[in-house]
This record gives sequence, C-alpha cells and structure tokens, in this order.
Amino acid sequence: MFEKTGKSIGIDLGLKKLATLSNGHEITNPNLKKEDKMIKKYQKKLSRQKYKSKNYQKTLKKYYKWLNRKNNKIQNTYHHLSKHLVKKYDLIAMEDLNIKGMFKNKKWAPKLQKIGLHKLLQMIKYKSEWYEKTFIQIDRFYPSSKTCNKCGYQKKDLTLDIRQWTCPSCHTHHNRDTNAAKNILKEAININS
Repeated sequence: MFEKTGKSIGIDLGLKKLATLSNGHEITNPNLKKEDKMIKKYQKKLSRQKYKSKNYQKTLKKYYKWLNRKNNKIQNTYHHLSKHLVKKYDLIAMEDLNIKGMFKNKKWAPKLQKIGLHKLLQMIKYKSEWYEKTFIQIDRFYPSSKTCNKCGYQKKDLTLDIRQWTCPSCHTHHNRDTNAAKNILKEAININS
C-alpha cells in the first residue's frame, strides 16, 4: 500500500508526447525506432520467401522476437509510469478519450496503434483502485485545451495545429497540452468535491 501524499495531478494524453502533466512535465513516447526498423525488415523478408519453408520459419521467429521486444518495451514503460503516478499522487485525473473514434482518423490510427494509449489508461485506472487512490475521468467533450486555466475564457477557434496560445482576456500564454492537463485536474477536483 502506498502512503497518502495529498497531491493531485492532471494528465493530458497525446500522440507526439505520450503525456503532459498539469505540473508542466512532459513524458515522451518510448523510443521504438530500432524495433520498428527490424520488424519492417523481417516483414519485407517474409513477403519474399516461400510460405512455410525452413527459411520462412526462421525469419518468422526473428520477426516475432522483435515484435515481442517492442511490446515488452511499451509494457515496461507504461508499468513504470503508472506505478510512479499512483505512488506519487492521491488524485489522478484524465480525459475519457474516444479511442475507437480516434482510430477512424487515418492519420492518427497508425500512431495510436503504435503507442496503445488505452493500455496506459487501463494500467493507471486499475493501479489506482489497487492502491486506493482516486482516479477520475472527465467528460471527453469538456473543452480542456480551449479553456484558459487562469480566467476561464474559451478560445473557440483553437485548432489542433495550434500548440501555443495567449488568452485575449487575461493575457496568459499557454502551452496547449499543459493548459489542458491543468483544466482536466480542475474539473476532476470539482467532480470529486
């Protein structure tokens, strides 16, 4: 059992950065360049070999070795991150992402498949329950990126390509993801109180 810390954190999950925390920390995706390169190499080799031949079987073993290595690297990263968050924070807030809907976007689908955000979300969720920490998912339609976390102004014309913006009301400069994480935390605290 982890001790209570009295601390809370908001998490904004992303594709370029795995997660941005409400305290400003950014967590990068695991580096899978080598694994992806080797998987691609053996996929290409398999396509040129005679199906079920001895060489095909040897290549298939190598292919699965790299595929497993990639999956283990992702699992390991997610286990360490989820354990760290649950150990350090009593309240963990995240968005209820529509991952199925995100997969329909052809541009995002390969990245989503590669990083498996759903896995990370589930790990944080079940570890929070195990260690009696509070896990809150806020509504997916809550405008966390578009709302200024200082004054509450909503920038309705904020598009996905805008990564930084300045609030026209209170003139606070925002990093889109950090601002979203702070708003996610604020909304979770309101729900929890």
